[in-house]
Amino acid sequence: MMPFRNILFPVDFSDAAFVMVPLVMEIARRFEANVTVLHAFNLVTEYNLAPNTGNLRGFEPPAIAYTAALQGLRDSRKRRLEEFVRTQFPDVRHLALIEDGDPALVIEWAARRENADLTIMPTRGLGRFRRLLLGSVTAKVLHDLGCPVLTSAHEPDPTSTEPSGFRSILCAVNLSAQPDSVLRTAGFLAQTYGARICLLHIEPASGVNGVPSTPQEILQIYERAVKTDGPRAGVKPAVRIIDATIPEGIRQTAIEEAADLMVVGRGHMQGILSQAWSHLYTIIRESPCPVLSV
Repeated sequence: MMPFRNILFPVDFSDAAFVMVPLVMEIARRFEANVTVLHAFNLVTEYNLAPNTGNLRGFEPPAIAYTAALQGLRDSRKRRLEEFVRTQFPDVRHLALIEDGDPALVIEWAARRENADLTIMPTRGLGRFRRLLLGSVTAKVLHDLGCPVLTSAHEPDPTSTEPSGFRSILCAVNLSAQPDSVLRTAGFLAQTYGARICLLHIEPASGVNGVPSTPQEILQIYERAVKTDGPRAGVKPAVRIIDATIPEGIRQTAIEEAADLMVVGRGHMQGILSQAWSHLYTIIRESPCPVLSV
């Protein structure tokens, strides 16, 4: 797992986007990363299209014949984006980017063009029922994007202060379909931040096929996954194996561990969606802290 170098931060100027700025800034400063702040202009449903993803170097935006009023609105959004970036990201390398088209498709295109190794976005933005549902754009990005996606707590703690780094990391371990990248990412971040790390595995008390998993087994899987990243001095994971429903067990453990970051897999395993995918939206929606899905 390499340090984050290129961060993509899609914004819609909602309150949820502003709340995430301190977290984006902290990570960008920590890794000396470039930040691309992206806004998708997509007010006209007939122009619900994507950039030309097949030509990343010589990109030309869709030829949209905006009316004078719509062009003026787009220019206004561009100025707002530039002001947002100027005031919110004064001391990190950044790029303000506005593109036309469907937001989820624009995000996917921008992630490829900018070689993003981390996308940071809120779980909800503008629109009706935004406090109850995982946003449709976020859901599509989680499904389609190849790089890790860091989402905010769905209902952030209003008393929380500006982040100074992660102190307690919870990593959900799926023994039947666990990509090494999930464990490596959790281990890398724990080492970088000097954070505590807890490996959580959920299974029935009777185990799988009558054989319960053991903490030693979980630790061996973790050590095999992270050994290619060098020594893990000072990072000794705790291990918890519990019998619970997956979303509620993860949520409750995050609360008990005072986790300020959760690392989970997105369920992709050799091109097949694993069981974890069916729980991902619920895990993110109910998590008390940001979730990094890998």
